Amino acid sequence: MPKVIRMRFDGKVFIPEGPVDMPVNEPLDFEYKPPEPRLAPEEIARRRAAWKRAGSRAVKGASIPLEALRRENMYEPPRGL
Repeated sequence: MPKVIRMRFDGKVFIPEGPVDMPVNEPLDFEYKPPEPRLAPEEIARRRAAWKRAGSRAVKGASIPLEALRRENMYEPPRGL
């Protein structure tokens, strides 16, 4: 069963960031997966501000009364027409 061990490379060897519970001298397969890049706080703030600006310019939808949405009124013309 695979285990994930976070490590850092010091230029010569890989050093685990915490204790490792593994047998000594057991061969292992190593797969390198770089950590996903994290956005800087300034970039997060810039993106949030852009979403707020876009939301403030949104077009408001039509106001449809609930009575008009009833099933009986969907397929029949309104009374009086």
